[in-house]
Amino acid sequence: MIRNLKKDDREKILKILKDTNNFNDGEIEIAMELIDVYLTKPEQKDYEIFVDEENEIVKGYICMGPRPLTDGTYDLYWIAVNPEIQSMGVGSGLVRYIEEQIKEKDGRIILIETSGKESYEKERRFYEKNGYNLHYTIKDFYRRGDDLVVYSKYLNN
Repeated sequence: MIRNLKKDDREKILKILKDTNNFNDGEIEIAMELIDVYLTKPEQKDYEIFVDEENEIVKGYICMGPRPLTDGTYDLYWIAVNPEIQSMGVGSGLVRYIEEQIKEKDGRIILIETSGKESYEKERRFYEKNGYNLHYTIKDFYRRGDDLVVYSKYLNN
């Protein structure tokens, strides 16, 4: 079942982020900042966070929001799935869910920014498998040897 994030999910998501062994401490800190903004400022409109839960177990989560100063463009900020159940459709289900949410808001485009590091190859293949196209790469964006890779998908409304 996919639903809105609740306060009780916070520590479960933190554990998922750590257990993936793919995010560094700074990335985890930022992911948790967005979760805290969502949980403590219900009036904010920058982030929407959803979790896939089954039998009170959080299988994964996704964070998205409208891109500032645009009309109909959204960012997929974070997605993480419990590593014990990766490659079982949880991530793809979360992506399809937000695509439908964005379509309902008359959204047209979804952007995903990710790392070009070799350790992110699995994530980039995941985005491509879900219909996202490599839009551009900026070499050495994050640091030397760590490119910014941007994917996009146009939604048919």
